[in-house]
Amino acid sequence: MHRPSLGVLFLTVFIDLIGFGMVIPFLSFYAREYHASGVMVGAVVGVYSIMQFFFAPVWGRLSDRIGRRPVILISLTASCVGYLLFGFARSLLLLFISRVIAGAGGANIGTAQAYIADITTPENRAKGMGAIGAAFGMGFILGPPLSGFLGEYGSHHGMHGNLLPGIVAASLSFIALAVAFFVLAESRPRNATVRSKVPPQFDKRVWNAMLSRAILGAIIAGLFLTLFAVSGMETSVTLHARDRFQFRQRDMAHWFLFMGVIVAVIQGGLIGRLSKWLGERTLVAIGAASFTIGFLAVPSLWDVRGLYAVAFFIAIGQGLTYPSLTALLSKVTSADEQGSMLGLASGIGSLARFLGPIATGFLYDLAQARGAFYGGAVLTITAFSIAMAMRRMPLITEV
Repeated sequence: MHRPSLGVLFLTVFIDLIGFGMVIPFLSFYAREYHASGVMVGAVVGVYSIMQFFFAPVWGRLSDRIGRRPVILISLTASCVGYLLFGFARSLLLLFISRVIAGAGGANIGTAQAYIADITTPENRAKGMGAIGAAFGMGFILGPPLSGFLGEYGSHHGMHGNLLPGIVAASLSFIALAVAFFVLAESRPRNATVRSKVPPQFDKRVWNAMLSRAILGAIIAGLFLTLFAVSGMETSVTLHARDRFQFRQRDMAHWFLFMGVIVAVIQGGLIGRLSKWLGERTLVAIGAASFTIGFLAVPSLWDVRGLYAVAFFIAIGQGLTYPSLTALLSKVTSADEQGSMLGLASGIGSLARFLGPIATGFLYDLAQARGAFYGGAVLTITAFSIAMAMRRMPLITEV
């Protein structure tokens, strides 16, 4: 494993994701300031994921053609511009445009994962993917409290609420861009070839390969189901904690921090050893089972300590499933299609993150915690069944 390159990539993703975590928690609040309707608030929040759905596969395919480094630099530049526009936005239209640009720029996770696949051996693949997941998780942990502090500080000094968070997020993305520009080496072999110039979401050959190879379809389905369930949980657990336990924003931040630290420990240190010991397919099954235990337990809890116990099981599920599934996907994809397939998977994951909160919110309105969390458990039980079926499928890289 190329440790310097991995360290630089970790740093760039981590810094960029702090900026992302700074903006997301308060986006609805800022949209309301500009008299946005409920539908428009949803559009401002959701357009980021929709842009990632479209751009992640495009960046991935482009990185297969021109290299990982230039795509990472282009996407970080877009993130920087999007966050800067967010900071100076004083209308709903500019706020919306800023999220469109930032969403396109933030769709580089699949490219980062393809970089990891380039520089790691199959045995170390899950460890490398875990490092990206840990950078992702740690950015979320540090972003929201930093944003709250900056927003409050700016308000006390007569600044608009989103000015300081936007400027700092843009500055962090610029630092990530500078680090990547000066230090990050290209990982793509010079003699690499690309079979198609069509973006992978529109490439019939990619979809045919996914449908014809059971292992590819199972991995993508597992990713979609688990990310759908997790993104929905992030909405429903906030509603449930507020309604049943009278949680305030600070209480919710502590709960997510507790879960985020566990995820970061698993993905940042344990996932590599666990994957060598048990294998990625077993880890996916364990993660999906842990998700299910947590989701099934939530509606019957009336004690805050129980809610933290549930966070432990959900964090284990989150820490194990995503890096294991992406590591598996890289193993069963040929070297010249790594960026395309991982980008496509990242885009499908973004679609799941967009749809999950909407579906779970509907189930919560319909039947409160039982509807939301039992619905999530159905998804994770299905993901567990898929993981068990994957254990019988051969891991043969497509050529």
